Amino acid sequence: MALESVSIAKLPQRTQLGLLTVVIAALCYVFYSFYLQPLKGEVDLLTSQLNDMKNEVQKGQIVYSRLPEFKKQVRDQEVKLATLRSILPERKQTAEIVSGIEQLARESRLRIKSFQPQGTVRKDFYEDWPILLSLEGNYDNLGTFFEKVSQFTRIINVENITIKKVDQPTRSRTISATCTATTFVFVDVTPETPAESPAQKPGPTTAVSKQGKNPFPS
Repeated sequence: MALESVSIAKLPQRTQLGLLTVVIAALCYVFYSFYLQPLKGEVDLLTSQLNDMKNEVQKGQIVYSRLPEFKKQVRDQEVKLATLRSILPERKQTAEIVSGIEQLARESRLRIKSFQPQGTVRKDFYEDWPILLSLEGNYDNLGTFFEKVSQFTRIINVENITIKKVDQPTRSRTISATCTATTFVFVDVTPETPAESPAQKPGPTTAVSKQGKNPFPS
């Protein structure tokens, strides 16, 4: 039997509506699958990237708003470090300690009989540097010297004090005193530099002291 062409217009209205619905649904599926869905994926990706950028910008704004606070903290730490270095001088500044103690003794009208720097002793981030002193003067001058030492810009601890009368006292020279003046040297330890063992190391010396002569004549 030969197939006869069927005109859609001759189909019942309900059938026509059904076919139209199927065609529209197919077109919508094709549009969603091949255009709208990929576009939605790109939109979601861009939205996620935009949110990430907003979060980074917000973090940057928070950091920027606290920048003056951070700068102040850095300045405070620099001041603390400068103060620490002034109290605990670096190894290259030890000559300043020597001249400082000499100056304090002269200002106190004391005669320095001997000045013997000892070996340094390693601690944590600093080293003890004891100096043996032998002085002559009177009680008032010795008290003035100890007071000046306590007010010195560097930390100096005075201990092991012994006092005795001189054999031939004068008005300005009635006692002889020995003591240990211990100051401290800052050690800048970096990760690349291995820590040294806490053994004694030769301290700063002078050519005169090696010869056993008095470098501070009265």
